[in-house]
Amino acid sequence: MRKRIFISIFFLMFIASAGCGTEVTSDELNPSEANVQEGYVVDKSEERILVISDITEEEAVESSQEELLDGENEAVWYTVEDTATYEIGQLLRLEWDHMAESYPGQSEPEHVQVVDEG
Repeated sequence: MRKRIFISIFFLMFIASAGCGTEVTSDELNPSEANVQEGYVVDKSEERILVISDITEEEAVESSQEELLDGENEAVWYTVEDTATYEIGQLLRLEWDHMAESYPGQSEPEHVQVVDEG
């Protein structure tokens, strides 16, 4: 009996945790939706990427983080599973569910669409 309960709980935890990862998608994300950001990757750390909207690819690659974080552009640190998947200058669309209201914001994307490899 205990073994069945343990297996059932383990199975439910496995199913619940499977939905927690970031999914890179080929589906088209609509950047006009309130919970979708389109922007360039401008910095990477061990577990996060910094994405800033309303800048050019050239600015993403050549400008410093301090220059880009002037408070006028939407900027978000996204926690992702594998930062090696993303490159500085890459144009992404990210769909998120919850956002910390700091500047830059902090979130974990539900879906990521690569728009331009950069």
